[in-house]
Amino acid sequence: MTSHRPAQAQRGAITLLVAIGLVILASLTSFYSARSVLMDQLASHNHAHASQARLAADAALASAQAAIANSSPNANALLTTRTDCPAGVTGPQWQCSAMSVAPHPGLPQAQLSATAVRDLVQSPHVWTVHASASIAGQNSRAQARESLFVPFVAPAPGLAAPAALVLNGCISAATGASLRVCPLSSKGEACTGTAKGPAVQTHFVVDTNRNGSISSAEKNACLALSPTSLPGGGSKTGPSTAMPRSPCNRAAWRSVLGDITDEQLQAWSSAQERNGLTAQTTPPRSIYWIDSPGDWLQSVGTTDTPALLVFSAQACAQRCPRIGASVRIVGSVLLDSGCNDDKMRGWQAGTIEGQLVVESGLPEWRSGSMIARPEGRNAYILNWPEGIDATRVQRVNGSWSEGTP
Repeated sequence: MTSHRPAQAQRGAITLLVAIGLVILASLTSFYSARSVLMDQLASHNHAHASQARLAADAALASAQAAIANSSPNANALLTTRTDCPAGVTGPQWQCSAMSVAPHPGLPQAQLSATAVRDLVQSPHVWTVHASASIAGQNSRAQARESLFVPFVAPAPGLAAPAALVLNGCISAATGASLRVCPLSSKGEACTGTAKGPAVQTHFVVDTNRNGSISSAEKNACLALSPTSLPGGGSKTGPSTAMPRSPCNRAAWRSVLGDITDEQLQAWSSAQERNGLTAQTTPPRSIYWIDSPGDWLQSVGTTDTPALLVFSAQACAQRCPRIGASVRIVGSVLLDSGCNDDKMRGWQAGTIEGQLVVESGLPEWRSGSMIARPEGRNAYILNWPEGIDATRVQRVNGSWSEGTP
C-alpha cells in the first residue's frame, strides 16, 4: 500500500512558502507605499519651506528697495555700514554695504539680510541689492536680487564739441609765459589737424564801452592768447551780450557739470577714498574733491579711466592751488575761484589732457599745456538709458533674479 504523506507534506511546505512570500511581498508593498507617502510629505514640506524662504527673501529685497526709494536723494546715508561683498564681486571699486531690513510679519522666525553693491568708478548710480533669508529649524535658505537706478549724481549736459578751456572771465599771459591750448582735433592728435571745437570759451567778457553788447574787439581783448599759445587753432568764443558776473553765477561750472552739485561730488570722492581707490589701484580713482590749498603734485587719470579734479572754494579761499610743472592729468580739472580773478593770478600748471574749467579769469597765466580730449569728461558722465528719469529711484529692467545659496 502506497503512502501519500510525503507528497502532502511537500505540498503543505510549498503552500507555506508561497504564503510567506505573499506576506513578505505585501509587507514590502506596504513599506514602500508608506515610504512613498512619507517622501511625498517630506517633499511637500521642503517645497513649502523653500517657498517660505523665497517669500522672505523677496520681502527683504522689497524692504531694502523701499528704504532706498524713501531716502532719495540722500540715499548715500544708507551706505555707511561696510560688509563683505557677495561671491564674485571683488576689487577696490566695489562698495558693499549692509542695509537694515524690516522683519517679515508672517515669518518672525526668518533671518533676513540685504547688501547694497555698486561700482564706484563705472556706475555709482546703479545699486544691486542682494537679499537673503534663512528660516531657523527648517534648513531652508533663499536669495533674491535686483538692480536700481539711484539719483546719486545728476546727469551732465551733452556737449557736441567741448572747449579745451572754459572760463568765467578773461585771460592774459604773463611775460615769458609758456602756454599751449589745443582744441579737439580731427586727427585725434595733440595740436594738429583741423580743430573740431573751440580752444577757449568764456562766459563773461567785460563790456568796456557799456553799450550792452560784446564786440569782436572786446572778445579778442578779453581772450588775449597769442597765436603761439594756440598751436592747434580753434576759436575763442564768448557771449554776444553783456552778462553780469556778480554775484558769482558759476556759469563755467554749470556749462560743463549741469546740475551736479558740490555735495554729490564730495560724496562720490569720499566713497572712493574710503574704499581704498588711489591713482595706483586697478581701476584707479576717478573723482577727487580737493579742499587743501596746497599745490597739486600727483599725476592722475588714464585714457581708459579719466579723472575729475575739483579744487573747491575752500581750496581757493586765498589762492587756487597750482599744478606741478611735471604733472600730467588725464581728464577734467575744475577750479572754483568764485569769479575772483586774483585767486588765479599767475597760475601755473603741467599738462591737462581733457578739459580745464575755471570759475573766473586767468590773469598773468604763467604756464600750462591744455589739450582737449573727447574722453576728458567721462569721469563724471554716467550712463542713463533713454526713458530713465534720473531724478528718482527706478528698477533696472531684467535685473531681478532669485535662487538658493
